[in-house]
Amino acid sequence: MSLLQPYFQQCASAAFSISFPSHSFYVSVSKRTFISYCSSQSQTALVDSPVDSKIAERDEIRLGLPSKGRMAADTLDLLKDCQLSVKQVNPRQYVAQIPQLSNLEVWFQRPKDIVRKLLSGDLDLGIVGLDTVSEYGQGNEDLIIVHDALDYGDCRLSLAIPKYGIFENINSLRELAEMPQWTVEKPLRVATGFIYLGPKFMKEHGLKHVIFSTADGALEAAPAMGIADAILDLVSSGTTLRENNLKEIEGGVVLESQAVLVASRKALIQRKGALDTTHEILERFEAHLRALGNCKYEGR
Repeated sequence: MSLLQPYFQQCASAAFSISFPSHSFYVSVSKRTFISYCSSQSQTALVDSPVDSKIAERDEIRLGLPSKGRMAADTLDLLKDCQLSVKQVNPRQYVAQIPQLSNLEVWFQRPKDIVRKLLSGDLDLGIVGLDTVSEYGQGNEDLIIVHDALDYGDCRLSLAIPKYGIFENINSLRELAEMPQWTVEKPLRVATGFIYLGPKFMKEHGLKHVIFSTADGALEAAPAMGIADAILDLVSSGTTLRENNLKEIEGGVVLESQAVLVASRKALIQRKGALDTTHEILERFEAHLRALGNCKYEGR
């Protein structure tokens, strides 16, 4: 039996309240899997908490999936490998079904919109990158990482600087912070699409004189164009950085990311069937990833 089973039984059978420890709470299925719950209170009393209106107004469980790109294709492949194939009547439609999960609707959305709609109550579950959850969830306690390692979409959010000029001999975040060039009048300019994680990281590491410019797309060109001193962006192999004469630095990785399964805490507690559906998805993911790991181990 899955190690999650007692947790799901406890939550499903609690009529009025669900007790959690006051610190981070982890229930492991394997080394890769956990349910985390952070609460400032030791108990969530459902009898005293009004049911979210968006949860009350519908019965179906909604799963948000990326609508485009490599993440979208890899997510559909994962579900197919877990015998949870997504069925679309029309490929142009944004809603679909998974026949094996009768009370579940699949909604195709932009990754950042999946996180936003989990928080608004329009979605109950989602599969996105951890970087997206961290940037757009901004530490909101209603978001629960149900599975933290779906084994695809690997990348890191990393700070990169030019290999040339004043940065030629700068190889660490500490050295970057200690450069005398950065002042109130002339701060370090960082181009990024991560306007929450970027400032948070810099503040935590003591870099005071920093400003951020928001940008999407090819950030690698920003230093060469003179509009930024550094960039903060997702990196996979690092090839694009090297081809644009940029380098990562020691201590400059903000976040290691890959695809995760995330849920709304309110939905898991309040929506009928959400815990059972989440449990079934988890068990199928774990079985597939365990088999995949065995194949890798055996060199197949």
